[in-house]
Formats: sequence, C-alpha cells, structure tokens
Amino acid sequence: MAEASPERVNVADRLAAAAAARPDAVALAAADGRGGFRTATLGDLEADADRLARGLMAIGVGPGKRIALLVRPGIEFVALVFALLRTGATMVLVDAGLGRKNIVRCLEATEPDGFVAIPLGHALRVLKRSRFPKAKLNVTVGRRWFWGGQTLTSLRRLAGQQPTTGHWPRTTASDSAAVVFTSGSTGPPKGVLYTHGTFEAQCGMIQAEYDIRPGDTDLACFPLFGLFNIACGVTTILPEMDFSRPASCDPKKLLAAANQWKVTQAFASPAVWDRVSRHCEETGESIPTLKKLLSCGAPVPAKVIRRTLACVHPEATMHTPYGATEALPVATIEAQEILNETAEKTDNGAGVCVGRRFGSRQQAEGSQQIDREPTTSVVGGTTFAWRVIRITDDPIPTIDETEELPTGEIGELIVKGPQVSKEYLNTEPRPSGSDQTGPTHNELAKITDGTDPGNPAVWHRMGDVGYFDEQERFWYCGRKSQRVVTSQGTLFTECIETQFAPPFSRAALVGVQCESGIEPVIIIEHPKVISNPPFQPEKYFALREANRRNRTGDGCLAIQKHLVKHQFPTDIRHNSKIRREELAVWAEKQLRKRKEH
Repeated sequence: MAEASPERVNVADRLAAAAAARPDAVALAAADGRGGFRTATLGDLEADADRLARGLMAIGVGPGKRIALLVRPGIEFVALVFALLRTGATMVLVDAGLGRKNIVRCLEATEPDGFVAIPLGHALRVLKRSRFPKAKLNVTVGRRWFWGGQTLTSLRRLAGQQPTTGHWPRTTASDSAAVVFTSGSTGPPKGVLYTHGTFEAQCGMIQAEYDIRPGDTDLACFPLFGLFNIACGVTTILPEMDFSRPASCDPKKLLAAANQWKVTQAFASPAVWDRVSRHCEETGESIPTLKKLLSCGAPVPAKVIRRTLACVHPEATMHTPYGATEALPVATIEAQEILNETAEKTDNGAGVCVGRRFGSRQQAEGSQQIDREPTTSVVGGTTFAWRVIRITDDPIPTIDETEELPTGEIGELIVKGPQVSKEYLNTEPRPSGSDQTGPTHNELAKITDGTDPGNPAVWHRMGDVGYFDEQERFWYCGRKSQRVVTSQGTLFTECIETQFAPPFSRAALVGVQCESGIEPVIIIEHPKVISNPPFQPEKYFALREANRRNRTGDGCLAIQKHLVKHQFPTDIRHNSKIRREELAVWAEKQLRKRKEH
C-alpha cells in the first residue's frame, strides 16, 4: 500500500481563503508619502500574488531556489511575499537598518539564485557581483536600469504562459520557506531557516492567543507582523514611518493613520508606544477605537503601559508577546497583570515577568484537568515545551546533558515546538578566511532531543536567563551573554538596572575589565536636557546603591563605578534592546580617561 503524500502546508493558502470569503474587503492600506494611502482589497492582493507567482515560476523560480527580497514595505512587498511562498522558493529577508556591509555579508551567506529588489538593491548586487555569482533570476521593482532581468510588469505578462489551476508545488511543513536574519543586537546577524510549518504555526498560534479575526483593522508598525494579519483576513494599515528606525517615528502621523482608518488593534515596539503615549499625554489626543495593543522587541516599562492605555479605548487590552527570531511566540502577558502584580517586583530586582507559555491559556480553558507535564502544551498537534536549565556557555549536544532547575532558580531558557526554528544557515561564527576553530552557531544554540527516536526534536537555547515562578510564568533576567560574572558573584542586567533606572530614562549594567578582573559598571541614560532640579550623578548613585542593598540583602554586590551617557545604542529592528556590548567598550574608554586624569 502506497504511503500517503505529506499534507500541503503553505501560509499563502490563508490569503486565498480570506479572499474567497471577503474579496472586496480592504487587505492593505499603505501610506503613499503624500498624505494619502494606496489600497488593495483581499481579492486584488490574492489575484496579484497569483499572477506574480506564475510569472516567477516562468523564469525558473521554484523549490530549491533562494531569492533575496529587498523591497520596501507596501502593496508590492506583501504581494511578492505571498507569491514567493507559493512558488516553493526560499525568500531571504534582511533588515534595511543593518547597514550595507552587514546586508552584503548576510546575503552572500545565503548564496541567492536571484534578487527581487528595488533599483538600489540591484545596484548593490551589480557593484558586489563577485559576491553573488549564482544570482541570475532577477526582478526589478521600480525602474529597471542597465542590469536587465524582469520587472513586475513583465512578470505579470509572463503569468499568462503558465497554467491557472493545479500549478503550485506541493510544500510540506518541513520544506524551507525563508531565511530571516536576526537583528544582531548581541552579535553578528544570523540567518534563521524558517520552514512552511514554522510560518503556519506562528500564524495559527498568534491568531488563537489574541483572538485575531477578519474585520479587525490593524496599525502595523512592524511590517512582517502585518503579513500574519493579512493572512488572517485583517485589514492592515502601514503608516508613514521609517520601519527600519521605529524610534524616529512621528506620532502625529501614526495617530492620523490610526484615526482615519479607525484601527481596532495595533502592533509596535516599546519605542513607538513611548513616543505615541508621550505625544498623547502632552496634547490630549487619543485613538478611541483601539482596543487591542501588542508590543514586542523588549520589555515595556510600566510607565509606558499606563500612558498608552490612557490614550486608547477604555476597555483596551495590551499584550507583550515574548520570543526571538528563532522562536516566536514563546510567552505572553497582559498589561493589567503587569501593573497590578509584577511591576513592583520588577522595580525591586526580581526581573521582568514575560508571562505564561503560549497556548497554556487555551489549554487550561479547554480542560478542567490537565494531565500533561506543566511545562508543555499542545499546539496544532505538536508539543510546545520549555525548561530552565543550568547556565553554561558551552555547547550542549543532547537534552540528556542538561540539568533542569527548580522553580525560582535562575538559569537559561530552552524551548521546542512547531514555531521554533531547527537550524541556522551558514553558521560559522568566525570571519571568512579565519584559521580559528570553534563551535558553530547551531552547536551553541541547538540541543538534540532523541527521547522519541521516531520523532527527534530540536530544543533552541533562547540565550535568555531567568526563572519560573510558582505559576509557571517566566521572569526574564537578561541576556546570558550580557550577565556580568565577577570574582564575587554574577549580576543579571534586568535585576540590577531596574533598581538604578531614573524616572526619566534607563540604566544599563555592563562588565569592564580591570586589574582585578571584571568589574560591574552602571550607566545612566540622561538626555541632553536641563532637568529641574539638576541631575547630580554622585548623589543619585549613592542613594540608589543604598536602597538596592537594603532591598536585596547584604549578599548583594556593591557597584562602585558609574557613568552617564546621553543616548544608548539600541537594536536596529525595534530600537528597544540596549546594545550593552557597545556600551561596555565605551565605558572602558571612559574609565581609562578618568583614571588618566
């Protein structure tokens, strides 16, 4: 008896279903830069994605091909994403904010077979042609210059040469769909391999957890999240902003877009919510229709949550999903739980509570008695699990070599599940041509689970440290690579910084090499403004250190060194994560100058 073919899995099928149900509903409204919006209905977007996919297949794009997608967020970008998914090719996505050097390095690592890009992207390809020898399948989005290849117009024309039914390659859950690069907030950007199963699991989990429904209208300040909305039949609004620099957004433009389209939900980084809420507090403006808010990229301070909830619908909820490029979503927590219960503990050095495991709420609601392990849930028929294990910087080949820690003890978080990536692509952590040896990123971040020989799984090491409380909520204490290990003990960034952070800004903990070893240093972000009363660093640090030691006990390490910096460097994707590695280099230079004088 012949084995059944693997089930087709492709998140682009969700767009087809949404378009069939509501073809005339607006799928996407993208700011045109002139105060207006370009719009596309679900039916229009589905039809164009279909045409573009058939055109791409006509020039040879399909399974086994990698295509770099360098297109600004907008209608063409969304149509091309769903088109490439349908062809079975693997699209390569890189943040524009990485800078040209990093973008070239990342793209080169994927060995793309072609570029679907704006003219600037093709100019980069031509200038660096020796780095992309396989790039023959090229499409220009916009005006094509001397480099040849196809345009969107010619692709649509070529679509007529392809069959209109039964033409899509069968993509399964394990087939490659995309290479998505990390933001590089704690090291070089890494290419994360997404399968079609990864995208489908992410979309289904987010939709179920936050009750995302057709008919909702979303303000998408992070375009990739907008793709999930469109796949779920949600009208998505792309406001006028530089998506590679969200902290520079103009809150007036965001509010104008939100109120023009009467948005009911919105997704943005903490940096965006901070700017929007400050503007609303100062002007009295609001977004009265906004009832569901999501924030991702870094913990949201309680003061930002309070300000934000004050300028939206009075019954609005605000959720902060937690995860990483390699594993998203992992956990979630709602604003009221933060404000009423966890914020005070965070201020006193307990870390930041990022909430409960994704899917655990639905599981609890659907069953009076849960007989599964408390650290697992079933999502789409696949087990999603998490554990806190003993911290080590060494590779861990198998799950049998880990030590799971009890409730309340700080360790490293590891996760496995359908939304968790299995591997990085081209992952050597050393520069090209280097004779250094060492573990690859896969060896450092992945753990093989062979407990079920018939279905081997991979655990991902999140690189985050923290602990579970009695309610099995995860309390984030910082990045493992950013903990400060001294001869007297270990300090974790999130546990220390909240106790030093001034009401007007942030604090950062870094370790600096000195004669006696690693020494902890606290840096305060103090904007270039005249404060009233004037900010006096020596008195401020003395008071904070005294209060911290009183709250946390005599065993707490005193921090003797402190600095003030006007602005912290942050990650390029959300402009929210502090780049402490850069701050540590800066702090070492400052302390050296201080010593010399």
